[in-house]
Amino acid sequence: MIYNSCIKIGKHGPRKWCSLTKNYDRDQSWSYCLEGHEHNIRDHCENDPCKPRGVCESTLKGYHCVCKESYTGKHCQTDKCFDKKRLQYFEPREEWLRYSPPVLEKCGCTEKGIVCKHTTGHACSKNPCLHGGHCIQYNKMTACGCSPGFIGTHCEIHQKETCYTGKGIGYRGTGNTTLSGAPCLHWDSDIIEHEVSMYGGHRGKVHGIGSHPYCRNPERDTQPWCFVMKEQRLSWEHCLIPRCTQPPGTAAPPKVTETPSPTKSFNQSTSSPKPTNNTQGPVDGRIDLPVDCERKFQKTPSIMPRIVGGLVALPASHPYIAALYISNHFCGGSLISSCWIVTAAHCLEQRPNVTKISVVLGQSRFNSTDQHTVTLSAEKYILHENYSGDTLQNDIALVKVKSKNGLCAEFSQFVQPICLPQQFKMAEITKQCVVAGWGHQYEGAERYAFFLQEASMPIIPYTQCQSPNVHGDRMMPGMLCAGMMEGGVDACQGDSGGPLVCEVDGRIELHGVVSWGSGCAEENKPGVYTAATSYTGWIRANIS
Repeated sequence: MIYNSCIKIGKHGPRKWCSLTKNYDRDQSWSYCLEGHEHNIRDHCENDPCKPRGVCESTLKGYHCVCKESYTGKHCQTDKCFDKKRLQYFEPREEWLRYSPPVLEKCGCTEKGIVCKHTTGHACSKNPCLHGGHCIQYNKMTACGCSPGFIGTHCEIHQKETCYTGKGIGYRGTGNTTLSGAPCLHWDSDIIEHEVSMYGGHRGKVHGIGSHPYCRNPERDTQPWCFVMKEQRLSWEHCLIPRCTQPPGTAAPPKVTETPSPTKSFNQSTSSPKPTNNTQGPVDGRIDLPVDCERKFQKTPSIMPRIVGGLVALPASHPYIAALYISNHFCGGSLISSCWIVTAAHCLEQRPNVTKISVVLGQSRFNSTDQHTVTLSAEKYILHENYSGDTLQNDIALVKVKSKNGLCAEFSQFVQPICLPQQFKMAEITKQCVVAGWGHQYEGAERYAFFLQEASMPIIPYTQCQSPNVHGDRMMPGMLCAGMMEGGVDACQGDSGGPLVCEVDGRIELHGVVSWGSGCAEENKPGVYTAATSYTGWIRANIS
C-alpha cells in the first residue's frame, strides 16, 4: 500500500501521517505530517479519481493512479488483455506471439479483447523454453511452444502439478495460497522488488520465478513458500500444498534439475527441527552446537544496507536474535544453543538480579510477543572475568535460560541458533556481513525501532580501525570494527549485545557482538564489536 498523502487511517492514526518512501509496506518509513499547514497543500486525491481500480497517489502538481495489475490508463479505466496460455497481461495495442505447435499466431490487445491471426516464423537461434518447449521467432518477437501440461512465457508453469516432492525445489504448479490462507504476492510486485532482485533474468527462470503469484522454493527451504502481506507488513509463509504420496507404478511428475544457486547469501534455509539437545563434536576447533545451526532462512537478500538507516527485517529472517529485557534496560543477544545466549558484558555490568532478566526469542516487533515468540527466564549469567568497563575490552557475556524437562528454547521457524566461528578464524576483510537489532534509528532518538532492523556492512581491517582519525588506541585486541567509513550505516544505542553475522565456508556464523561506537553512523567512526572468534574457547569452557 502507498501512503504518500497525509492520512488518518492505519496504526499511526488518528493523527495525520504519511510514508516517506514510495514503498511503505517494504520500508516502514513514515512521519507525522506538519499540523496547521494543510491549507497550503492541496490533496489531489480528495475525490479518489482512481477508485475502484487503483490507488491514488497525490503529487505537488496533481495525482497519479497506481492501477491494479489488470487495468491501465490515467484513471485505471482501461482493461488489459490476459493471455491464459502465457499467463500474462498485455497493454492495449500491444502485440505478441502465441505458439501451440504447429500453429503460430500473432495476437494483439484490442477494444474487443484479444484478436489473433495465423502467421509463420522460424526457429530461434537460442531456445529459452523450459520442459521440452520449442522457441519460434517472427520479426523480433519470440514465443515458446510448450509440452502438454505446461504454460507460461517460457513453459515454466506445470498446470497439473498439485503436490511437491522432497523440498519442492522443482515445484512448478499453480498453488498460490499459504498455510494461513493468505494469498501470495506476485514475484514481480513492486512491494518485494528488493527481496527478489537476486532472482532476475536467467536465475529467476531456473527457479520458476516470474510474473506470477505461484509458490516456489528458490532457496532450498523445507517446502514451497511465497511473500504475503500480514497486518500491513511484508512477510512470507509456507504454502498450502500437499507433499506427493506417489502410489507404486504411477509416473512421477516431470523431473526438474535442481540447479545450485550461483552465489550463497545470508540465512540459508532450514527445516523447523524437532526440539533436541543433540550436539555435534568439535570439528576443526568449532564449538559443540546443534547440527542445524548453520542453516538459516534466506528471505531477506536486502540490497539496501542500513540499521541506522536500516531495512525492516522480514519475520524469521534472523531466528537467532534474542531480546534481553534487563530491569528497565534492553539489549540484544544471540542464541547459540537451546539454553545459552551470547551478549555484551556491558549490558550486565551493574550485576542485576537474575530474576530481573527476561529473554524473548522469535521477536519481530520490539517489546511485543505473539504466537511465534518464546519468553524465557534467566537462570544465571557469566561476564568475562577480564571485562573492563573503562576500555570495554573483553565485552562479552553469556546468559543461561531456565530449562523445562531438560529443554530450554524449543526450535522452530522463528527460533534457531547461530553457529559460532572457528577459533581465531576471522571472516574476510571487507566481506559483507549483517547486523540486526531494535536500536535507535538515528543518534538522539528516544525510542527503539518498532520492527527489527537489519543492515549489510563490511568488516574493516584492524589496522585501519586503529588509525588516529578512526578509533586510535581505543581499539584493542579482541575487538573488530565494521561499517561504512563514509558513515550512514551503523548499529546504535539499543543494539548493544546483538549479532554481527557473516558467511564463512558456507556457514552463517556469529562474528561480532555489538559493543561500542563514537556516535551513530558518523564518518570515519565505524561501529566496534567484540570479535567472537577470539572468545570461542571461552564460550566453550563456560557452557560445557
